[in-house]
Amino acid sequence: MTQKAAAAAAAAAESTAAMRKDNVNIYNQTATPDETPILIKNKLAEFELALDDVGDKEKRCYLMAKEKGPDECNDAHKLIFLRCEVFEVDRAVARFVKYWEARVAVFGEDKAFLPLAVDGALKDDMESIEVDYLQVANKTDPDGRAILLFDFNKEGEDLSSESLLRVVWYQAHVALTQESCQQRGVVLYVRCVDRFTDWRPSLSKKIAAAARGILPIRLAGIHFMQPPSYITLILAVVRPVMGKKLRNRFYHHSGSVDDLLKSLSKFGLGDMDMLPTMFGGELTSCL
Repeated sequence: MTQKAAAAAAAAAESTAAMRKDNVNIYNQTATPDETPILIKNKLAEFELALDDVGDKEKRCYLMAKEKGPDECNDAHKLIFLRCEVFEVDRAVARFVKYWEARVAVFGEDKAFLPLAVDGALKDDMESIEVDYLQVANKTDPDGRAILLFDFNKEGEDLSSESLLRVVWYQAHVALTQESCQQRGVVLYVRCVDRFTDWRPSLSKKIAAAARGILPIRLAGIHFMQPPSYITLILAVVRPVMGKKLRNRFYHHSGSVDDLLKSLSKFGLGDMDMLPTMFGGELTSCL
């Protein structure tokens, strides 16, 4: 590490410590409540009552999941949706119902109710997993958010968009195995395609839609690293799908490693072990 990088990292650590001390929310997320056994028990009960009020036709896919894969929609699974919506029950139930409808559409009825694992619903998608289109980092950010590494450059590979979308679902669930991720959310590092012709707009729209209101993840921030000149064209497609709230959580970072660390420091990511190796840092995936 250069002296400048070391200085940037030290300044970032000091800045992050100060922000945490002052209880500043760097992504302006809604604060999570103190979770107690009573809160969780009561909110799960409210969740069940609200879910009962949803018509059978609307929650058809959930009912199939309840019959064919009950472990995939148990209380622990429902709690993830409650945490995602900061225990707002109606919003959590609405997302839960949409989730099961989308999960069946993405995986098909033959796999949707299997565990989202390499020996389950992803058993035919190993090639897509291994190209590292989306990875979960081996550590969280200073506030416990999972860090995901998105390499859109892999869209140039000879892989189907359907398979890559299933990988996104899989890796999102890998991240959600961490309780702190369920509560605090995720941050994304994004590497854009090197060649504009490799980009798949329809796939980006589906991923954006899943992130906005289907997958039970709190998307704190999206960091576009070394974005190309045509990033405005990409964002013109993605932003409308993401909604106003998430559109305000897009950040761009360019320049040398020192420049990247300085720019990322305001988010508590200005350390070499918080910068992915693909951008000159030391952060790797957990796989």
